[in-house]
Amino acid sequence: MTFVAIERTDLDQSLQEKLAHFELNRHAYLDVQQRFSEIVQEDQRLRNQASMLDTQVNATDRAWRQLASEPNASQAEINAEIERGRKLQQEAEVLRLTADARSSTQSNLMINLAEARMKLVHAPGEINKAYWQALLAKALTQEGMRESLLELFALSRALFLKSIDEHDGALSRCNGQRERQAKIQELTWRAFGQEVEKLFNGAELDIQAPTLAVMPSTVHSEAPVETPGDLMRLRQARKA
Repeated sequence: MTFVAIERTDLDQSLQEKLAHFELNRHAYLDVQQRFSEIVQEDQRLRNQASMLDTQVNATDRAWRQLASEPNASQAEINAEIERGRKLQQEAEVLRLTADARSSTQSNLMINLAEARMKLVHAPGEINKAYWQALLAKALTQEGMRESLLELFALSRALFLKSIDEHDGALSRCNGQRERQAKIQELTWRAFGQEVEKLFNGAELDIQAPTLAVMPSTVHSEAPVETPGDLMRLRQARKA
């Protein structure tokens, strides 16, 4: 199914401005998100490399101890293994210190990222709601649309009124003619809705309205901030 198209330049001026503002903030958010991801990935790389060196340190430790247990072991070989393990351990420590030194940058970027996300989080709902309203209004004003709907409604109402006795139970509980007419009107629209539901035959479950604005997904290690309270708690946690 193809929805009635609306060119961006034909949108309401207020909606165009909201969309442009959202896209500007979205671009800024994605820039911070990329820098944050790079920091997180580099931190993980450094720590993984340090862990690999730890494995090698353990291997050299076992190696020199094994050598030391042998009667004809060379002290030079034992010392070489010990020295190799010491250097590997130093390298691992340097990598961890480097990662720790970068943690403040990562923490600051996490806050910046959360602040940037908060500028976006409520915008898609407002923008898409206005867009759907514009699409609906345009669809309803298509040539022949009103007449077709009126024809369908008239037929549905006629069928309902012809079988109104089937609803005697609901109507008998009405107090007075005014309430009875209101109930008939309600049931008439319900019957029309049921006819439309039969026409769709479940197709309405698979179709989605198009959107103008979509929130970007979060990335690994990003705090999923959605409310001012979330942002406040994140700031407090980072300070602690």
